[in-house]
Amino acid sequence: MFSKQTVAVHVKGMPVKVHLVSTGAVSVKTKFRDATKTGMLAMLDFMLDKTFTEWMPIWVMIIEHPEGFFVIDTGENANVNDKNYFKSSGFFANWFDTTQFKFIVNKEEEIGPQLNDLQIPIEKIKAVVLTHLHLDHIDGLKYFPSTEIIVNKYEHDKPFGDLPKLYPSWFAPTLIELNQQYEAFDKAFYLTKAKDLLMVHTPGHTYGHCSIVFNTDEGCIFFGADICYSQQQLINEKYSGTNASHKLAQKTYAAVTAFAKEHKTIFIPSHEAAAAERLKTLTPVF
Repeated sequence: MFSKQTVAVHVKGMPVKVHLVSTGAVSVKTKFRDATKTGMLAMLDFMLDKTFTEWMPIWVMIIEHPEGFFVIDTGENANVNDKNYFKSSGFFANWFDTTQFKFIVNKEEEIGPQLNDLQIPIEKIKAVVLTHLHLDHIDGLKYFPSTEIIVNKYEHDKPFGDLPKLYPSWFAPTLIELNQQYEAFDKAFYLTKAKDLLMVHTPGHTYGHCSIVFNTDEGCIFFGADICYSQQQLINEKYSGTNASHKLAQKTYAAVTAFAKEHKTIFIPSHEAAAAERLKTLTPVF
């Protein structure tokens, strides 16, 4: 449904490919994506909503970095099409995830087959980096049993809306602490020795939610995950209906906006179709 996108950039003159692939499609309640209220009122509003959004991508980013290949999030898998998929997570989770969301995921859209299409063997992946632990970001983990999985320790210790029953039995991620400051972000962790690829703490959607910053010669590619559903949402300071903390989401918006005004920033949320074209053309926020 959503075509993969590949862009060639450079880091200190060295060529690097960045891929964006969608592991299926998701539709959510309209007021889940576009909220007019906050907190519990926003949740009640979208749960009573009877309309759904258009189909949206479930982006995964693959970075062919000189220090190793990185997979950012793992997307969905085709098992989510099974009406009983969420039953192991309990009554409320089963009800919530089958009434508030719709998924279409084909087997060939899973991250494993898509890496194969890109001729990238799993063994070549240095690390999988999870922005947070929601199902549409962790449901491709099954392809990486021998790969290092990196998660913000705070996200792991204080999850919001995760479904542990859906984790692989072997799931034991490397828990990192974001203990450095980077630009407008109070907490950051460098993923490469070159310090051009890093995680920054962008809470709001969850308490430990992170984004990925990749500084290239052509500009900063900023994988914003679920900070928001679209770049325009960020610019207009509009919010989704599901945030662990609206105040933290506001602070994150301010930090990302300040960063994007200082640096050429190509902003890639996890569920915006237009993000693929922005990556292709390296079109910045401002």
